[in-house]
Amino acid sequence: MHPLLADPWVAARIDAAVAPYRGLLASEDLEFLRNELAERLATDEHAARLLRRAAPRHVEQSGEAFVGDAFGPDEAPEVRRASGIHSRRAGSGADE
Repeated sequence: MHPLLADPWVAARIDAAVAPYRGLLASEDLEFLRNELAERLATDEHAARLLRRAAPRHVEQSGEAFVGDAFGPDEAPEVRRASGIHSRRAGSGADE
């Protein structure tokens, strides 16, 4: 098995590409075709670039945090608006 097939996202895309050949080719031939596609994605510079662009990005931690009702009106973080008006947001989303 090609190392690129260890990535579930890549393996799913390759499986979708060989799906029309299921029932037409022997299982050994399908496995060969999967490995050949993975090898092409790994070695062809254009295919590798397309794969890198199409693959989902892995984010270890989001930069967003849900605040909800965690803060009372006096504890809410200050919100700066483009208009220059400063306000504090309560957990309900209304200006205090």
